[in-house]
Amino acid sequence: MDVTLPLTSRMILQRWTSAVPEMVATLAASNQLLPALNQANEQLLETLYQLTMVQKMEYNAALEIALDEWSASPSPPPR
Repeated sequence: MDVTLPLTSRMILQRWTSAVPEMVATLAASNQLLPALNQANEQLLETLYQLTMVQKMEYNAALEIALDEWSASPSPPPR
């Protein structure tokens, strides 16, 4: 995978690779991995914004919640 991915996308990919390597392989084989990562990253960043800026949560705690929400149990993007 491209090392120029944003840090949060790399974190998502690392979690996906550990949790569901077969899904990562399927998405990569169908050229859908990057779009799926981008979608998950956008959702993660929106959640992170809501937690840190709106709810005034501490960044590291918010990041862990956002990562858990958008990367721990990935599902393929809708087709």
